[in-house]
Amino acid sequence: MSLRAQVPPVHLVKRVWERIAPLQLADRSWDNVGIMMGKCCVLPDGPIAYLSQSLLYRLTTAVCNEALALPSCSVVVSYHPPIFRGLKSMTLSDPLQASLLRLSARGISVFSPHTSLDATPNGINAWLVKPFLNIAASSGPITTSEPVEGFEGAGMGRIIQLMERMPVSKIVQIVKEHLSLQHVQLATPDINKPIESIAVCAGSGGSLFKGVKADLLLTGELSHHEVLAAVAAGQSVILCNHSNTERPYLSAVLREWLQNELNAEQGEQGWEVLVSKMDADPLRTV
Repeated sequence: MSLRAQVPPVHLVKRVWERIAPLQLADRSWDNVGIMMGKCCVLPDGPIAYLSQSLLYRLTTAVCNEALALPSCSVVVSYHPPIFRGLKSMTLSDPLQASLLRLSARGISVFSPHTSLDATPNGINAWLVKPFLNIAASSGPITTSEPVEGFEGAGMGRIIQLMERMPVSKIVQIVKEHLSLQHVQLATPDINKPIESIAVCAGSGGSLFKGVKADLLLTGELSHHEVLAAVAAGQSVILCNHSNTERPYLSAVLREWLQNELNAEQGEQGWEVLVSKMDADPLRTV
């Protein structure tokens, strides 16, 4: 009997996730990770693990509709947890709750890794600094996670020291190419000031960047006053919009990685992992 017939798909996803980014690496002081919504029975068809990443920690209606249209979707892997705080009720009047109820009625489970994927050594933050690694003298996390065997070097954010100083304009160009963005936001005390160190945080970096000594801060979003404080301290800031620093990693790295791990666990080629086509950052430059 195959493992597919014995283990509910979401539990198989959770099992192999420990080889990608153990949930122990997540910041449990505020985050919510793991199985958001499970299903006891197992779908008879070849299961599909469907990756989605949505802003504001929510499973959007468009992403829900896309998952429901797939013929054999069994698990939605939502990077941001659609259940972030305690729910006192579940009704169709709330768009998020309606999406969860509709997925549940179809027998589709939801799993969210969130900051475990930020902290793992081959996770989102490590990928964000990838274009700079060949010119970096050093690279490591801003804060270290509790030790997990096999995941040495795990931690939140990344900070790199460059071997040679680089103009802000060149760094902006590299970031835009890496994230496939036409525009980013830049704040700098001096456009000609050379950059020797870069601190990176996927999503929102305000709390993680406190006290960090780096010439440039790269993240999705900071508050107005956080940007002002950074510039006053002599730091440059590149903002890309929250989910634009996270979403590209799903296609570039995670889709194939998760699919390979799932199929290796089953011992057969039964899993297909898809990335949402409907998910997009709600903010656009016009």
